[in-house]
Amino acid sequence: MLRVIVFSLFLYSFGTCYPHLFETKHFKVGIEYDRSLPMSGGSDRYRHRNNYDPFFVTVTASAKKGYVMSYLEVSATTDALADVKFELIRGKTGSRNMVFQLVSNHSDFLAYSYMAYGIREEEYKKVTNMVTLPIQNQSYATRFNCYLLLLNLLFIKLIM
Repeated sequence: MLRVIVFSLFLYSFGTCYPHLFETKHFKVGIEYDRSLPMSGGSDRYRHRNNYDPFFVTVTASAKKGYVMSYLEVSATTDALADVKFELIRGKTGSRNMVFQLVSNHSDFLAYSYMAYGIREEEYKKVTNMVTLPIQNQSYATRFNCYLLLLNLLFIKLIM
């Protein structure tokens, strides 16, 4: 009887001391500019009772007055065997608001943190209105093909 009690206490202590494994995924949306400033951020943790159903968290990140969003960094932590998906629902680089959604499946909890970065609206307009000049292709292959074309034309003229 003593062996059964000691064995059951061992199993109980092993089960409660077993390490919980977590997984953190990082997501980044947008274009990172040199002069991007932090606009807004936040973090939260949610518990989910039925871990077989998907769990949705929707967050709105907004820029300060006179600024537009340049990029968004999000990190989500769940159980090691859980599945987390990130989706940008509304907004893009250059808008004032970005709405993103995290979907967690097969997890008891979802902990997330985010930081939104932005630049001044005038700077963003300057960056998007840059004029790009076409690059001339002056490679060896282009010159070689032109040379062969010229030789073929001369050869055809000599034959006729």
